[in-house]
Amino acid sequence: MLNSDSDRALESEEQDEFGFAGIAKKLAPSLIAATGGDGMVIGIEGSWGSGKSTMVNLLRKELLTLDTPNFHIISIAPWLSGDGSSLVRTLIEAMAAVLDTLDEAASSRWSRNKKTAIKYGNLLRDYAAKTGRGIAPLAKLAGLFLPLAGTAGEGLDLGAGFLDRFGKAPTDADLKKAISDRLKSLDIRFLVLIDDLDRLEPAQAVEVVRLVRSVADFPKVAYVMCYDRAVLAHALQVGLDVTNGDLFLQKVVQLTFAIPLPEPFDLRLSLRQKALAIYEEINGRPPSPDELEELRLAIDREGQGLRTPREVKLVLNGIRFAYANLAEQVYFPDICRINLAKILNPPLYAWLEKYLSLRSVLATGDATIEEDERTTLGEELKALLPSNDATSIRSIWGLRRFIPSVRAADEAKDTVFSTESENEKRSMSELKRLASPQHYRFYFALTGPKTVLTDAQYQALIGLAEADLCALKASLVNYIHKARPLGKSWFEYIIDQFDYSRWQRLSTKQIQGMILGISDVMQDMLMTADHSRPSMLGIGQKAEDSIRQGLKRLRHLDPAIMAATLDTLWNETRSLGWLIGELYRKELQYHGRVGDHAQPEHLHALTDEQVDAAKPILEKRLADPATRLKLRDTPHLPYFLFGWLDMSGKDAPVEWVTEYTKDDLNFVKFLLQMRSWSMSDRVYYPLRKASVSYFLDWDQTLARLAQLAVGEISGAMATDIAEIRQAIEEGRERGD
Repeated sequence: MLNSDSDRALESEEQDEFGFAGIAKKLAPSLIAATGGDGMVIGIEGSWGSGKSTMVNLLRKELLTLDTPNFHIISIAPWLSGDGSSLVRTLIEAMAAVLDTLDEAASSRWSRNKKTAIKYGNLLRDYAAKTGRGIAPLAKLAGLFLPLAGTAGEGLDLGAGFLDRFGKAPTDADLKKAISDRLKSLDIRFLVLIDDLDRLEPAQAVEVVRLVRSVADFPKVAYVMCYDRAVLAHALQVGLDVTNGDLFLQKVVQLTFAIPLPEPFDLRLSLRQKALAIYEEINGRPPSPDELEELRLAIDREGQGLRTPREVKLVLNGIRFAYANLAEQVYFPDICRINLAKILNPPLYAWLEKYLSLRSVLATGDATIEEDERTTLGEELKALLPSNDATSIRSIWGLRRFIPSVRAADEAKDTVFSTESENEKRSMSELKRLASPQHYRFYFALTGPKTVLTDAQYQALIGLAEADLCALKASLVNYIHKARPLGKSWFEYIIDQFDYSRWQRLSTKQIQGMILGISDVMQDMLMTADHSRPSMLGIGQKAEDSIRQGLKRLRHLDPAIMAATLDTLWNETRSLGWLIGELYRKELQYHGRVGDHAQPEHLHALTDEQVDAAKPILEKRLADPATRLKLRDTPHLPYFLFGWLDMSGKDAPVEWVTEYTKDDLNFVKFLLQMRSWSMSDRVYYPLRKASVSYFLDWDQTLARLAQLAVGEISGAMATDIAEIRQAIEEGRERGD
């Protein structure tokens, strides 16, 4: 089953799915009858892949079962013959061989002198040599057609009777009449089957038509030509330089039979049956009810465009090729969908690949999409799917079923990158569907995007979160320092992925492990912050938001594990500055303890009791001398200091800053640490009076800075002071 279908024409009735055998049984007697008259050309017409070659094979088999006397079938393949002379040889030699046999039998019975007998097989060969283009001259004809036959001077041994009758130089018309009379008298019938005419180049197509209508237009000979009418008509139009190739074809073919369309749903039913067989062979089980229903919807909708059995084979080959090695990375109904699009609507397939690749980097936060680009993508989509009927395969609404970020809209830019619900995003990712940013590329390239974690890498993290917290922390630190193709670090990417829907999919132990692991390594993450990349400065807020989502989920699932998690978090987490400056400070604000950003209870990660319980634990840690010494290296120091201020009031943090900045080097370092950042034409790092004044007197700070500048200071400190002065100026320009 997993071997690709070679798309060869069927040979037996047992393989026939679409009723060709039944049609062949009805056609065969009529074709035999057509050989009884003065000659006829019958066209079997159908588009590429509709089953013409299968029909010819089944017709040949059926004709042989009828056992008609003096009836001979000749099959020729002009596409394989290569030139007109080969085609003429194939046909004429097959007919001549039959006449040879009859001539020999007649000569033995009725003539004592074989020299006087007319050899009609050679007569037919002579006629072919005279009329067939590109065939060897008459003197070499016998050796060409009959290697064992000899020549008689400059002519063939046609028999004295024939030469006496016409003289030494019979015309083409004389030869043709003699052959025609002989065929009539013997009642020999020939049915010539010619397949694949629509594969020929224009010159070859013209040569076949010439053969059928001029060279070999004999009584008792009928031709069955198989072709796509539009393709062959165009070839004749080009090859003959006529105005209308279709009208010319009408002069050649007296009777046509069109390959009927399959009955409604036959192609889709065939595709569904064989697709299910592929699924079961690879997975060793039938699909789930949900998968089965989605597969039915995919094939019923996207399969509406199927027109020929060949298209079914091509779709199935694509499914076999991809799914055999991707069963763990893709969703089977979507593999069927994308292969249907690739065969039936290549422009849509190409659009989907482009759109989903852009959406992937948008979802990971690695890029933004400009309005012009959105408009272009939207215009392309509206042109590809212009229908307003939601049930149509040419409707954007139908596409939205498996690409939720598209929708029908008046403005082209609004048709793409629209908002998805949390349930839609979660479903796409969990089921590894085409719209999943983590999995889309498997459907097009057989490999995942380079900018996302593989499923195996993600599962490894989750496994460590549940079983080995130390190993999880080590793995996360590795992701902090591991290079990623785009600017964002792998750790930032992981944080971005742990949104509400991701936390919803984890068990309580997994949530606990990820909360403690991420929180503990935030110190390492923030220490790597590159001030030339301001987005890095937001990783603290991103992590805080993600961890709060995890805490809310854990609080709902298991209060006991929640309590144990908070105990470890407050007492042991190394990233104390981030914990106070980001996570705990946000809870203080949401509970209305500080500021004016109080939020409803359902947005709180902690209860009031848990907020109160955390304060003395954190203050005790801050009071430890060893901890106080480490605080001077806290990354993103302003966040921590304002968090400490909001938690404990001004006295403790001001006391620490005063002690810390007594040393001149620490004073300069503190001012550098207190810079913020902003961006317009470039990135700025202003030092604002409002930020410093909470902890140091501003005028005294400026005076001390000026005193240091005129004193004997090292080159490094001089550079730092120059940066601080520039930062102060930038702060003034931006409002201070």
